[in-house]
Amino acid sequence: MPSQDFKKAYQLLSARCSKKETSVNEALKYAVKFKLKLVEKNQLINKLKKDKFIDHKRYANAFVHDRFKFYKWGKLKIKYHLIQKGIEVKFIDDALDSIDMEEYYFLISEEAKKKHESSGRKSDFTAKQKLCKYLNQKGFEGELVFEIVERLES
Repeated sequence: MPSQDFKKAYQLLSARCSKKETSVNEALKYAVKFKLKLVEKNQLINKLKKDKFIDHKRYANAFVHDRFKFYKWGKLKIKYHLIQKGIEVKFIDDALDSIDMEEYYFLISEEAKKKHESSGRKSDFTAKQKLCKYLNQKGFEGELVFEIVERLES
């Protein structure tokens, strides 16, 4: 029979997962507040998964959508963060494939234009280098960054 701590943890975690997509790692960090044994933690996670409160595929899709649309992150940065959260690579790749490539190229171009216009120097080597570094830090692939920066410079 589940302990009182288990019931309380399930109740609070299920409410939290209803409001916000949650990964297993995030749920485990939250569950630390409760004095659960390892077996109970595993049971808690399994119950949350079974009841569809935790779903890594759904989590990956939501994370990719939000980070791409609102934070304007590239695929590499998104993938890195999802791996850090313990999401399976197959779900990450499926979610990243949902990004429309035309939108992706457009986003890189827009970010490059904004940064290029805000920099004081227009076409020297240092400015180009800084622009490439900025776009790489946003998580965009090097070859796409180089291609777009070259096109912007011409």
